[in-house]
Amino acid sequence: MSVSNKIKKIVNPTEEEKYQKQLKKFREQHIPERYNQVKLLEQLTNKDIDHYISISNRTDGKSFNYIHTLINICIKYDLGMFMLSRNMMLRSSYMSVIENVIEESETLERRDFVFISQQYFIKVIYKERDFMVISDMNQATQLKYYSNYIKQFPIIVYDEFLALEGDYLSDEWERLKTIYESIDRQPHYNLIGKPKIFYLGNAVNFSSPILSKLDLFNKIENHPINNMQQYGNVILEINRNDNANDERNTRAFNSEEDAMTTAQFSINKHQLVTENVRRHVNKNRARITVKLYQDYLIIDYNRDDFQTILSVTGFTEEEYNYNSMLQDNKAESTYLDDRYYKENETKRHDKGIYYYENQYTKEQITNGGQGIVRLNIRKLIREHEKELNKKPITDIRDEQYERNYIDDSIKSLYNKFFK
Repeated sequence: MSVSNKIKKIVNPTEEEKYQKQLKKFREQHIPERYNQVKLLEQLTNKDIDHYISISNRTDGKSFNYIHTLINICIKYDLGMFMLSRNMMLRSSYMSVIENVIEESETLERRDFVFISQQYFIKVIYKERDFMVISDMNQATQLKYYSNYIKQFPIIVYDEFLALEGDYLSDEWERLKTIYESIDRQPHYNLIGKPKIFYLGNAVNFSSPILSKLDLFNKIENHPINNMQQYGNVILEINRNDNANDERNTRAFNSEEDAMTTAQFSINKHQLVTENVRRHVNKNRARITVKLYQDYLIIDYNRDDFQTILSVTGFTEEEYNYNSMLQDNKAESTYLDDRYYKENETKRHDKGIYYYENQYTKEQITNGGQGIVRLNIRKLIREHEKELNKKPITDIRDEQYERNYIDDSIKSLYNKFFK
């Protein structure tokens, strides 16, 4: 860089340079090094990113630090915040978090903030300006009618987006989409361009519809710890903060190795597909796509020996061959009525006959999610082969699948002990 350009950069910095300088200064002054350093905010001005995901161990300070920093950014750049919870009962806990941030902050004054409870949301006023809205997923439909108002709040924060198995909403993604599109009503916002969503959570399980719809399962399984990476329009950080772990009593429940301490999801690799199996299936692959209630089931199988890989995903660009909901019927697909389900199909999964694309797929199927565990996969393959009219078959026997499983197990043991 020439001397003249260096001088121009100092004298007349760009908006991006000014923002990065302010963020660096705020971090140095208000975020101790032992806590989460809000690295995702370095990409806040990146116009190619819509989703910002921060996953860490407990007591990492990410909720406090992200909310604190974002409040200050929104004040500086005349932006509004939308604090989103899963249900109405969590609104009050959000208020407590925000109250705590304000009380602990050296940059904010409690007297400048006013909280006003309304039917569908809590309004937060900062110095006579509508600054923040606190609401929940269940209000998605009602919030559409407030779009002219909530469009003022393009920084969306969804804290604790990863939850216990039974706590997720079945239509969580659709509700989030409705809320986002109700806010996205301006051509351009200061600093950020389009609305941004921040997801904050701990590594609980893979059952989140958000992870499914953003197609993050394989990426999370291979994402390096203490690292930030961009995947399309998503940026993800996974942090293990050992300083925070030192403050916890992990001895009480022997939790030194659980996800809340390691910040890594628990992955049981049994029957997860290996690269050898994937290569083999792809040599002569056929694919069946099934539209489920909220996801898609992808069935990839080798047409020679019927080795099968199952994948549950939130989206696909391919047309579906089968559908589990009558409302999804169309001329090119078949409705999965009772003939396509068998109670003893569970045994085939228990035997290890099928391979799973990732941990989410394995959990969704083996936990009985969306009824997939009873779906007669062999019947779908038989029908698909008949339709392809290349290699019609009358039956696909368990013995063939079991031979595949035994052969792969022998190869795996040989590679482990003799190579």
